[in-house]
Amino acid sequence: MFWVTDTFFKGITIGILIGLSLHTIINYVFKNKWSRLNNKITDKNLQKSNSSTKVNGEFKMALLVRHDLKMGKGKVAAQCSHAIVHCYEESLRLNPKEINAWESNNKPVDIFKIADEETMLNYQKVAIDKKLNTYIVVDAGRTQVAPRSKTVMAIVCSCISHCTK
Repeated sequence: MFWVTDTFFKGITIGILIGLSLHTIINYVFKNKWSRLNNKITDKNLQKSNSSTKVNGEFKMALLVRHDLKMGKGKVAAQCSHAIVHCYEESLRLNPKEINAWESNNKPVDIFKIADEETMLNYQKVAIDKKLNTYIVVDAGRTQVAPRSKTVMAIVCSCISHCTK
């Protein structure tokens, strides 16, 4: 009986060591392959953005938070984070020069309270007319607000004057 358990644990130990070794080798091979590919892509993007014209003015991101939903502080923080991250990723893809200018300016964000969903949609229409990137967070409704509620809108302003208008 002792021999069976002893052999069993030796087999398990050898199997785990082989699995970890293969995992490490595969990760090393693919990590190097993907990092080289990613570096090539990044270098091309940097060359494109450096060769293009410079962007003038300060950039801000504006967050419009619906006050009528009466969300808690944590909920508002989470919704604002979702809006910023999504708007950042989308702008990074569409307007990398503007996002680089926003990042080099310490990533300023203004937060505004708005009355209701209708006001939010009006601001979105104005932002789209000015060709600004926007994103509206639609909540799943598992905690404090009703499902499909539009809670926060992020706008990447191409300059300070657009945020204040």
